Amino acid sequence: MAQDSIGVVTVTRGRAARILPRSMLSVYRQDYGGPLEHVIVVDDKDPETVAVASTAPTRPGLRVVVREVPRPPAEVDEPPGDKRRVYPRLSRLFNAGVRASSADWIAFLDDDNEFEPNHLRSLMECARAHGVQVAHSGRTMWRHDGTPYLDQAWHTVDDPREAARIYDVMCDKGVRIRGTHLMMDRADPVPPGAAFHTSSVMRPEDPVALVDQSVWLIRRELLLRLPIPETFSEEEHAANTAPDDKLLRTMLDNEIPMVSTGLATVRYYLGGVSNPHTVERREPVPALGA
Repeated sequence: MAQDSIGVVTVTRGRAARILPRSMLSVYRQDYGGPLEHVIVVDDKDPETVAVASTAPTRPGLRVVVREVPRPPAEVDEPPGDKRRVYPRLSRLFNAGVRASSADWIAFLDDDNEFEPNHLRSLMECARAHGVQVAHSGRTMWRHDGTPYLDQAWHTVDDPREAARIYDVMCDKGVRIRGTHLMMDRADPVPPGAAFHTSSVMRPEDPVALVDQSVWLIRRELLLRLPIPETFSEEEHAANTAPDDKLLRTMLDNEIPMVSTGLATVRYYLGGVSNPHTVERREPVPALGA
C-alpha cells in the first residue's frame, strides 16, 4: 500500500550558511519509507540563503523546493529581533510553506534544529495508530556547542527567579525531566472558560500548553483549513506567544484530537527568537554528507 507523503517546512533567512545545512541533512537522513518533500521558505530576497538551500541533498523519494517570499516594503528595513514583527511574519511564512507543499502531511523544522532519523516515521505511525490528523513528539534541549542544556531554568524566560519557578512547575508536571535535557511537549485539555497560558507565564494550576513548532505532524488539508493565525495581540506579545502557541490554541479551540509519540525525536538548539538569552557558545556545523 502506498504511504502518505510528508512535507517538511523550514523557514530561514540570513544565517543559512552557518546552520541550515544541519537541518537539511537531518531531513535527508529520515528513515520514513514514504515520499518526502523539504520546502525551504526563504524570508525575503536573499541570494546567499537561496544558494545554500539549493545545495540540500536529495535521494529517491525526497525532493527539495526552495521558495522566496518577498517582504512588504514596511518590513524591509525593520530593526532585528522585534517579536511584534517577527512572530506575525513567521506565521505568514509557515503558512506560505504549507501552501507551497504538495504533501499529504506537514511537519515543521526550524532552521537551527534537527530531526532524529526516526522522527517522521514515529510520528506517522503514531497518527495512524490513533486515527488522528495531528501528532507531536518531544525533544532534547541543546546549547549551540552541542552540549546538553541542563540549567534548572525555563529557557524562554529572562528573569532568573521566574525562569527557575517555571522550570520547577514544568518538572512537577512531567514536561521537563529534572536532571536531564528531555522536554516532553504536551497539550492538556483547556477547561471551558479557562485562559490559555503559554509556558512563559505558566502557573501551577494551568494545563500544559506546549508543543514546539518543530515537533508537529499535521494533515495538510487541516492546516489549509485552520492556518496559523497571523495577528498577535499586545497581551500575547507580553506572554511571549509564538506561532506554535497560536497553532496549538487553534487546534484546541477547534477540538482537534492530537496525540504524542512519547519520544524525544527533535534536537532543539537554544538561540532562536524566543530564547536568545540562553546562547553562550556556538557549535561548528557539519558539512553535508558528513
